[in-house]
Amino acid sequence: MTFSKSNLNLLPESLFTELTTDQAQMLEGGKRITILSVRCIQASNGSDKLFFRINGQEVMRRKIGMQTGGVANVGVAENFDGTATVRFYDNSVAHLVGGFDVSSNSNGQKTQRISGSGSIYDVTYQVTN
Repeated sequence: MTFSKSNLNLLPESLFTELTTDQAQMLEGGKRITILSVRCIQASNGSDKLFFRINGQEVMRRKIGMQTGGVANVGVAENFDGTATVRFYDNSVAHLVGGFDVSSNSNGQKTQRISGSGSIYDVTYQVTN
């Protein structure tokens, strides 16, 4: 069957779907940030229960137990358009460990040092289309 405006109404509804916000952003040229790993240079009081948010959204359900010298492979990604605001916390949002902003002009893999609440971390992340 060739499709034209006259037979468009014959297409089954199952061919049409609503896009999620993330899917729409990707189609509109959005970016994707993936937190690859975190390396603990210094944990406050010897250990942290680390979690993070991207653009205000908590993207992990579990907290990462970190000790000085430890490394955690994270592999958690989130789509964004414009700027991705990444913030790391120790156990609660009252204990900001640090954060950074990533522009949609960025591409590739980078490592960012963050510090706060007595902790220091190197965060490795990647930005892709």
